[in-house]
Order: sequence, then C-alpha cells, then structure tokens
Amino acid sequence: MLFLEISTIAGLPAHALLVHAAVVLVPLAAVALAVTCWKASWRKAYSLPVALIAVGGAAAALLAKEAGESLEDTVARAARSEGVTARFGDHPEQGDAAFAFALLLAFAAVAVWAVDRWGKRFNLPAWAPSATYAVALVPAGIALIIMVVAGHSGAELVWKDVGTFAAGR
Repeated sequence: MLFLEISTIAGLPAHALLVHAAVVLVPLAAVALAVTCWKASWRKAYSLPVALIAVGGAAAALLAKEAGESLEDTVARAARSEGVTARFGDHPEQGDAAFAFALLLAFAAVAVWAVDRWGKRFNLPAWAPSATYAVALVPAGIALIIMVVAGHSGAELVWKDVGTFAAGR
C-alpha cells in the first residue's frame, strides 16, 4: 500500500500479532450485527458499537494484510537466499479477500447505524432499517466465512509442518 510498511512490532513479525485483532473483531462484528439488529430496540441500542467494532475489524484486517505482504516478501527472500522456493498456498489471496469483505462489513454496519439513526430525518420508509439490516447480513456472513477460511489457511501454513515454509531443495 502507499503508506503502510509494517514488518515488525517490538522485534516480532507484525502479521502474527495484528492478524489476531482481525480474526477476533471481524467475526465478532458479523455475529453482533446479526444478533443485535434482529430487534429494532436492540438495533437502536447497539448499532453504533457494532459499527465501531466492524470499522476496527476492517482497520485490523488492513494492517494484518499489509504486514502479511511484508512478511511474505521477507520469507520469500530468505528462501531464495537458501536456494529454495517459498510456498504460501492460497493464503495471501484469502487475506486480500478477508480484508475486502471486512471493509464491506464495516460499510454495511455503518449503513445500518446511519439508516436507523437518521432514517426518519431523511423521510426513509419505516421498513428501511429492517431492509438495510437484511442487506447487511450478506457481507457479514461472507466476511465471517472468509475470515475463518483465511485464518485457517494461515494457521495451517504455520503449524501443519512447522518450519517447512520452503519447498525442499
């Protein structure tokens, strides 16, 4: 990205630290959106906190994605210096998709809050908050699923055959 070059935090790979925020916040926001927006009174009380969690999850996903790209470059260079090829499978693409859907979830959660908060002011129909919620469930569900898929592939990449990121010579 233009301005984000995150590789380490306190000497540790930043991706390994940042990814945990995304893996917690995005599914939490998706489930919270589905649950709290079910009833109009819950939506009124909790749509702003859910939107803030979703925005935080999208920000964490962006930071994790950028740190992951930096880590990918570092591992690939290290592997090349040893005469082997680094293998990452589909994880980098899944991380990109996880960020994209986390961002869509954030927009959807903010839309739910905004329509619920200002819908009457702009003379939206009475069904607008419920319709916005129903539409927001789509990116919420996809964000939840893709975050689990990306998280699983990353964990498998690291832990399945610990220490074998690179193909044999």
